[in-house]
Amino acid sequence: MNLFKASNQWSTRPDDERFDSLQSLHDACCGYRASAGQAVIPFNSLRTEASDGEVMLVGKANTPARLTHWAFGQLATAIAAPGAYLRTLPATLAAQNLNHGLAKATDRSDRQVLFHQNGSLLTRAITSNHYTRIWNNDITSRLFNFQDAGWAVPPARPVREGQAGSRIATDADVLTGAKHGLSVKVGDAIAPAGLYASDHDLFAFMVNDGVWISEPGNSDGLARGFFISNSETGAASFVVTRFLYRTVCGNHIVWGAKQVSEFRLRHIGSADDRAFRELSGTITQYANESASDDEAKIARAYTHRLGVDKDTMLDSLFGQKALGLTRTTLASAHQACIELEPNLDPLSAWGMAQGLTRISQDATYGEDRVALDRAAGKVMALAF
Repeated sequence: MNLFKASNQWSTRPDDERFDSLQSLHDACCGYRASAGQAVIPFNSLRTEASDGEVMLVGKANTPARLTHWAFGQLATAIAAPGAYLRTLPATLAAQNLNHGLAKATDRSDRQVLFHQNGSLLTRAITSNHYTRIWNNDITSRLFNFQDAGWAVPPARPVREGQAGSRIATDADVLTGAKHGLSVKVGDAIAPAGLYASDHDLFAFMVNDGVWISEPGNSDGLARGFFISNSETGAASFVVTRFLYRTVCGNHIVWGAKQVSEFRLRHIGSADDRAFRELSGTITQYANESASDDEAKIARAYTHRLGVDKDTMLDSLFGQKALGLTRTTLASAHQACIELEPNLDPLSAWGMAQGLTRISQDATYGEDRVALDRAAGKVMALAF
């Protein structure tokens, strides 16, 4: 199975959202937070006005603030208006439509507003009062622990000619385990990638190719990697994706991914505490596990059969209520295993776990992906 999340980031991010080091990413996120302010504003006091061709948000203090593209969309969503259409209107007409919607909106609960104080005010986010903000710089500060332990951002080729920050890769840039022909080599052109931040989101991609894990039937072995993504502005959940992989190519496609699991957290309640527990606990433990621990688990799951044939196995797993999966879903995972790796036993705990993580990548909703990833972990556990 191949993963394309990081490659999608590599191919679409503008230059000003790319960073060439964890320190520069952290500094940018700290800068965003240092200039940020938060306020809970009564919905009834919200209104907009047009100024110099822009729509401005005005609250109880009667101080106008510009709106980012994202915040404008959130405001439109709050009144069930089409943000894309409103952006095409002259500012005066757009403000009139927004004010009409604000006056007629049924949900009149208070709103959290995130804004920047940099001369004039800039509104970055308008969220519900139940929203719990996870600051990006609190995440990036914890990533230094991984960097100190030998984790690194894989090098990537420039996405376009003349990309800012492009240079020639040295020994220090190249992954020591780069064996695939598409991996970046010394002397190749590289450019900032793998670390991204904007006014509404964050994405980081790190691997540890200093520790290789043996897998039966795979002479190259597997290394560990993870993606972390977050939004301070309500654009997305806090998500950590862990995986084992065979290689990373120069456009950040992760090849031969195994044991893919996703931790997803909505920004409500104690989300910030839970996110940092995940970073400090589960991910740190994962990062520090010895190769022999993973090798023993894989070897045991590789040989542990869940049934004598397909039907017996499906009946057995369907009877495991803790998995929470239908027989149809289990059958799809069995078929995905066969298609993914024809030489892998689809009746083994390892094979079915790979099949489940494969179909999880096609799930439409995040909660469905998480449920399938957790089920894959429980199937692996049946071998122990």
